[in-house]
Amino acid sequence: MSSSFAGVRLGAGLRFAALAASGALLAAGCASSTSTSTSTSRGHSAGTVVVQDDANGKTVNATVGQTVELTLGSNYWTVSGSSAPNVLRQDGAATTLPRPTNCPNVPGMGCVPIRASFTALAPGMASVTASRMTCGEARPCAPNQQHFTVTVVVK
Repeated sequence: MSSSFAGVRLGAGLRFAALAASGALLAAGCASSTSTSTSTSRGHSAGTVVVQDDANGKTVNATVGQTVELTLGSNYWTVSGSSAPNVLRQDGAATTLPRPTNCPNVPGMGCVPIRASFTALAPGMASVTASRMTCGEARPCAPNQQHFTVTVVVK
């Protein structure tokens, strides 16, 4: 009888270890999904302004005719578009990009980036916004992680 009790305790221990390991993996994936890139915006090829996670709350400049490319590091983001489509028009729905090598192929990680492209049409100012409620499977975002806004000044 004591040997079956030991088996139950060992099984519970293994389940706990598996849960702890999966929790650590989920936490690591969430950390990568909220990480920011090293550049806010930069001229990227001819006529493209690249905006990434670290541009949240900032202002970037574009000229008429340029493409503004928004890339956010989590597929939990929903891009709401441009506040002034006559100044900055969204060119289609946001799309997911290929899974980065540092993003485990585990459901619910949320570390697959998305991209939305915009075209600067006329001088003026427009805000591009995105929102999310989840920062990982069963992990709600803190209030300061739920909204993304960048202001684009088109000249």
